[in-house]
Amino acid sequence: MQPYLRVEHQLLRDGAAFTSVHEKMVYLLLQSYAGRDGLAFPSHQTLADAVPCGKTTVKNCLQTLTEKGWIEKAERFDRHGGQTSNGYRIRTVSPDTSRQDPGQETATGETPVDTKEKGVKKQSLKKEPPSLRHDLTEIIHHFETEIGRVTPSIRRQLETLLKETSPAVLHHAIEQATAANIRNFNYIKVIINSLKQRNLLTQEQIEMHETRRRTSVARSSRRKGHGKLPDWVERERRQQQQAEAEQKQRFEQTVPDQGELAVLLAELI
Repeated sequence: MQPYLRVEHQLLRDGAAFTSVHEKMVYLLLQSYAGRDGLAFPSHQTLADAVPCGKTTVKNCLQTLTEKGWIEKAERFDRHGGQTSNGYRIRTVSPDTSRQDPGQETATGETPVDTKEKGVKKQSLKKEPPSLRHDLTEIIHHFETEIGRVTPSIRRQLETLLKETSPAVLHHAIEQATAANIRNFNYIKVIINSLKQRNLLTQEQIEMHETRRRTSVARSSRRKGHGKLPDWVERERRQQQQAEAEQKQRFEQTVPDQGELAVLLAELI
């Protein structure tokens, strides 16, 4: 993890882009936690402790940031189809990034370039992808937050698995283990190896696979539902039970009780 976060002056100084200081802090923290794929996985409690504020405030800020288009919610699911905690993807181009008209001077006295020039300039100044060490640091932080302490042995294995797969695979495996409440490194390795064998190495591939699997499970459930007996069979079963109960009641009424048996015996004697 890099020791700093680069933030544009305009974003930091704009008092109209966010509705509150809490919302701006949550957005900056999500940028801080985002990995190479643009996804951030901090829990609500982690964000609340860092702002600082309450978890309810964090949830409200995430909702308004999503509605404004600053972030995109990425729903995640475990291997059983149950929904786990959400991730959030930072938009590469923030909405309303340029609030000034062409030719208007900025706060630094410079004249901003037009949209095309700005796009070319940003592209030319695009940072290189984060290094393997940066990805490993993000994964270790995620592991220690959700699973437990990373020993030197686990660190070496995580680095090897990262080289063989991708950061998305390791983050997904950690989330799956957390959702299943199986905080065990061997369980995480099983998930990683399973994704590796299926050649699911990117976040998009994993999400598509989970979507297809949930669809298959839903279809299987509907097919099982088609095996239910028709309503007329159930009606006939209830009618049969009612007839048997009435027949039993009539039989019990014809059988004499103990008093009647005593009278009959006395008459015979």
